[in-house]
Amino acid sequence: MQVDDKQSTPPSGDRERVGLLLLLLAAFGWRLNGLTSQSLWRDEVDVIWLAIRPLAETVSMFVSPAQNGPLYFLLMRPWFALAGSSEYALRYTSALFGLLSIGLLWQVARRLLPGSGQLNLANGPFLAALLLALNPYQLWYSQEGKMYALVVALVLVSTWSWLEAMRRGTLRRWLLYLLFTSVCIYTHLLSALIIPVHFVWFLLAWPLNRERWRGYAVALSGFVLPYLPLLWWQWHYLTTLDYATGYAFTPFTDVVRVLLLDHAGAALAQRSIYWIVPVVFLVLGGLLVGPSEQEVEASPSPLLPVAPALRVAMLAVWLVGPVLLLHGVSLIKPLFVDRYLIWIGPAFVLLLALGLRVVHHSGGRWARLIAGALLLFVAAQWGLNGWQQSAVPNKTQLREAVHFVAERRQPDQLLILQIPHTHHAYRYYTSDFGKDPFVASEARLAPWAEGLWTHNGLSDEQARAEVDRSMQQMTEGFGYVWLLLAEANSWDGRRLMDGWLEEHAVLIEAERFQGIEARHYMLDKATK
Repeated sequence: MQVDDKQSTPPSGDRERVGLLLLLLAAFGWRLNGLTSQSLWRDEVDVIWLAIRPLAETVSMFVSPAQNGPLYFLLMRPWFALAGSSEYALRYTSALFGLLSIGLLWQVARRLLPGSGQLNLANGPFLAALLLALNPYQLWYSQEGKMYALVVALVLVSTWSWLEAMRRGTLRRWLLYLLFTSVCIYTHLLSALIIPVHFVWFLLAWPLNRERWRGYAVALSGFVLPYLPLLWWQWHYLTTLDYATGYAFTPFTDVVRVLLLDHAGAALAQRSIYWIVPVVFLVLGGLLVGPSEQEVEASPSPLLPVAPALRVAMLAVWLVGPVLLLHGVSLIKPLFVDRYLIWIGPAFVLLLALGLRVVHHSGGRWARLIAGALLLFVAAQWGLNGWQQSAVPNKTQLREAVHFVAERRQPDQLLILQIPHTHHAYRYYTSDFGKDPFVASEARLAPWAEGLWTHNGLSDEQARAEVDRSMQQMTEGFGYVWLLLAEANSWDGRRLMDGWLEEHAVLIEAERFQGIEARHYMLDKATK
């Protein structure tokens, strides 16, 4: 009996989907590996505290000035009630969001990049999904308990819905775009920069924009109502010239350098910048040569029906536009933090995938071998960098420091926390990681005191006198003091409190951890 080859061989589209499924499984395992090897840092502990505090306080963030990400904290609240507040429970959600982003990028890429339906270097969408799965910067935030992995996923959902609305033009799809983008912005305020990106996309999408302007106008007008509260939040800060954001101004050259290192996967690698040259070469190849690339499409093609050069221009706008917009805002009020723009990462890997496809199609067997070698180089480098991020301590080791102190500290010994915000971490890491790790935490923390703030404009002589008075009062009745120093320079840049302890106490033991130090002192009066 003969077997029909056409029936026994899976269609190319099915093979691509099987390959995508295997990629997703591997990427999920990669994100779960070492998920709790690093301690939570203070912002991650804050996520738990902000989510589980009284519901009215979390909801009030929607109408409170200068609050960011209220929807994320609200979404995490039922999760902590269900799964508890362990490090794993917190970061597991980010791993899920990071995984979701890979599948969403594949859908977005099918509408912006040429594909082949095969598992080869001609398949731009599959390459983009693979590269996002490997990218160390995306991996980092898929293993951190913050909203940034979710923001990437939501920006991709917003972009996918925009592309589908442009392709099909129904009112329902434009309303979905409005909904997803609104959720995105209430998860992180600066993701609102995706709206001007999509607006420029609409201008570029010739001639399709002539048919879709009514639906898009409805979506744009719909953004007014959800964002009135956002305007209320920021009104004071937009109209108060002397308000300080807390961020230092970052020159544009430094902005570009930091973002390039991040998205090229070398930010935490601690190796020469020259290692990212092949990545930059491929991105530039996709940007400059991609528009002339002959397209080989699976059928039916979901590509956005505009010229290839316009689709590449859309990717360039996605990558560069938010950077320029945020820098423009920062000229008035410094706001640049690289993770705020993590959601331009998909545009970076889309151009990188297009660059690999360009090399693959540039001619003959040697071109395919070179493209394969470049992909292996990027994958190996990113894989190594991703492993190092989990294996080498590079976050503040709050967990280790708190355990060190808690295991040695006696109930009658004073604990001073510098910076004072560290008290959330101490409460958390001495808890049972249940539904509310902060309940009854004052008993575990006491007796304790906030470290002294010395950025008060006083002269050194005046400040020392004030520190002496405050420390004498703070340590009254105690013979021994424990001191936790994390980000101490931001609170006591002159280290006057340290100096007082060196003068009035004897250091018994000290231990340094990544980003934090624990010290145990015996006060002079304890020896008298």
